[in-house]
Amino acid sequence: MGGSITLPPRVDVVIPCYNYGRFLNKCVHSILDQDGVDVRVLIIDDCSSDDTPQVGQSLASTNSRVEYRRHQVNKGHIATYNEGLLEWASAEYSVLLSADDALAPGALARATQLMERHHHVGMTYGMALVVPDNEFPEVSDNSVTTESRIISGSEFLQQCFDLAYCLISTPTVVARTSVQKKLGGYCVDLPHSGDAEMWMRFGFHGSIGVLRSVQAYYRWHGSNMGSKYYNQCIGDQREFWQACKYALDRWGTQHPKRDFWRNLISRRLGEEGFWSASKAFDSNRMAECRAWLEFAEEVCPELRRSAMWWRFWAKRIIGPGLWRIVLPVLNRARGIEAITSNLPKGAEKTPFRFNQEVGWWPG
Repeated sequence: MGGSITLPPRVDVVIPCYNYGRFLNKCVHSILDQDGVDVRVLIIDDCSSDDTPQVGQSLASTNSRVEYRRHQVNKGHIATYNEGLLEWASAEYSVLLSADDALAPGALARATQLMERHHHVGMTYGMALVVPDNEFPEVSDNSVTTESRIISGSEFLQQCFDLAYCLISTPTVVARTSVQKKLGGYCVDLPHSGDAEMWMRFGFHGSIGVLRSVQAYYRWHGSNMGSKYYNQCIGDQREFWQACKYALDRWGTQHPKRDFWRNLISRRLGEEGFWSASKAFDSNRMAECRAWLEFAEEVCPELRRSAMWWRFWAKRIIGPGLWRIVLPVLNRARGIEAITSNLPKGAEKTPFRFNQEVGWWPG
């Protein structure tokens, strides 16, 4: 008798696209060129006004593995995500990949091989390489590795709440489609933090696989950064707080650490907001200082009763002009330096840098 034939893992990739026609070819071909997997691609054009229809139709007409569909009216990214993942995807594994991002070579084989060996893993993620608008640099040999870990959902969630940011870059994620459908689609009430909530949802469900290799290219648009960047930072922090609360209230009701995690993330985000306000004050950026203080008080009202809060209010009474004279003296005084330099975890968050690898590796 002949041996049985082992078929490659099947992966369905959903590409939501809105006015990213210029990136679409690179994105799709980064999927079609994946080795060791059987892929299908669905491009969902959310009523783009650029050349997305021409590019999408051309890709679909020249490759039977690619399907293109266009919305007659703009439905928004959340509805588009859910349409692809919940209504169209049927393979064992599924991926959500923005049209301006791309997969690294071998990414799907690495992820699916890990999940084929560990059937209790609901999703796998890896590292992402941050790239500018006009290029996708080659992944170096040092960034490609077979090293992997399986972590419990509780370990993943602990890090989310302790570090107070989303540990995962979305284009690196490969989900088990049956688990994705069980957990449901992205939340319409979290338009800008739905990915963070989704990964927490998987964490509450079960184990998560982590790959040390660069799995995807994440495009960081320079237009995202500007003179009012702090407003975006505060908005991102506020939405991450909302995502944490939603995940804990919706999916963590039976978890023994729910209340502990709620208090932890409240304190972490509040402290980060406070220290950002303090740094803004030191640089005489008073509008930014007030915005961060408002956020800190919103997410963690208990901070108002802390010693550091009262020290800061004393600093405000002194005034920014005199404080800039006093600060160097205080920084040389033992014990006082810690007030301005020993920031809590995550308080030194900065915008992405090009060619930076992002993603949490469990150390």
